Amino acid sequence: MEAGSRRIKEQDAWAKELFPTVHARLKQAAETLPPDSPVQPFVDALTELVQAQADTTGFVVLHRWVEILERHFPPQPPDPEHTTE
Repeated sequence: MEAGSRRIKEQDAWAKELFPTVHARLKQAAETLPPDSPVQPFVDALTELVQAQADTTGFVVLHRWVEILERHFPPQPPDPEHTTE
């Protein structure tokens, strides 16, 4: 049990030390995408969710996920030209 607790503490310390570096690499990679890329909303949402996770000591709560995803993927108004028939 002590070994497991020690391992968890070591993993947590390792993650806290490396997080700023890997988060910076994520943001740097995101900046290389052309602004009109179809994946841009996914990249922006992922980057914001990763930052939200870093800002908390636990997990990002569901309402925060929804706020972030709603911002990057807003509902689309119905297209009057689109029919299902």
